Amino acid sequence: MSAEETKLEATQQNDIFSGLEEYHKDSPLNWTWLRKHVILIQCSFFAVCPGFTSSILIPGINDVAQELGITSQTATYLVAVHVLFLGLAPFFWIVYMNAYGRRPILITSMLLSCFAALGGGFAKTYGGLMTARVFQSFGISAGFVLPGVIVVDLFSAEQRGQKNGIWAQMVSIGAPLGGVIGGPVVRYAGWQWVMWLTAIMNAVQAICFILTCPETSYSHRKNGHARLRLQYALEPFLILQAPHIVLVAFAYGVTFAIVSVGLATIVPIALEKEYGFGAVAQGLFFFGPLIGAVIGEQLAGPGSDWIMKRERRRAAVTTSNRPESLERRLIVGLPGAVMAVAGILIFGLSLQNHTHWIGPCIGFGVANFGLQLVTTP
Repeated sequence: MSAEETKLEATQQNDIFSGLEEYHKDSPLNWTWLRKHVILIQCSFFAVCPGFTSSILIPGINDVAQELGITSQTATYLVAVHVLFLGLAPFFWIVYMNAYGRRPILITSMLLSCFAALGGGFAKTYGGLMTARVFQSFGISAGFVLPGVIVVDLFSAEQRGQKNGIWAQMVSIGAPLGGVIGGPVVRYAGWQWVMWLTAIMNAVQAICFILTCPETSYSHRKNGHARLRLQYALEPFLILQAPHIVLVAFAYGVTFAIVSVGLATIVPIALEKEYGFGAVAQGLFFFGPLIGAVIGEQLAGPGSDWIMKRERRRAAVTTSNRPESLERRLIVGLPGAVMAVAGILIFGLSLQNHTHWIGPCIGFGVANFGLQLVTTP
């Protein structure tokens, strides 16, 4: 491999040198606007899927419990285990993504989720449904990994705040959207159709990936070979040596887990007990967090890009030629963390004091508004 090729491969891994690829016409950075955004839209729908597949079963938890002869509390583990593997499985996909590129993982992960969801709809036992949920989660978890990497492949640093905001918003609305859709499906078709609906969606997405999503990794496109290396498995854990990165990741992980997952898991038990809500009413309850996430992104994406533009201007006028501080984006997330805590308190205190149902709904919405401010940067 020549020195130039080596440098070009490194640029794909390092944001600092990503601009060098812009001089090469075969680089994904130089693809047409339409081609880039077709891929971005599909990746955004992929980003919806992890939260969507977790929560779409929530309105059907009580029905699942009754049919399978288990308690509602036990049935909620079908959501909790799904979320657990959403957090663990990306380490697997990162290794193979680095080795084989983006396109094979897009297709493989989607097909795995599709077949697992299909089997889950036919499950007759709690163990069978739990197994299906584990494999479904394992496959769909790639939606947390690939969109952000593909955005880096396709767009320059100046564009990434807005483009990341698009798919990051989809991550946040995935859970509430699943609840909104899952309620009517459970009520009028049964909880099995929740699984079959996600299988159909995944099958359509897999076909779209096959037909319209080429490989976006410049190094894999140029070198045309794949090799599994030990370093790919070690890299995610070596990052733990950087305390500032771990702190940021931990702050986001806790916020997401409590707001998007924790509150959603409480909904089927709390709303039925406190307000007598059935599946449809529980689904409609998710309009609160859905609206909160959409409004939050209207501030998070543009705000992140505005801060970076200001940082570049400041770096350009200094006499010391200091590099721009990319971590300035995180400022946008600080008020979001405060709003998330406020929303959680409103949600919990409203339930504890038996207020009107609009109280916890507003709290859920405020918490997701804050989560979106944290997610995008």
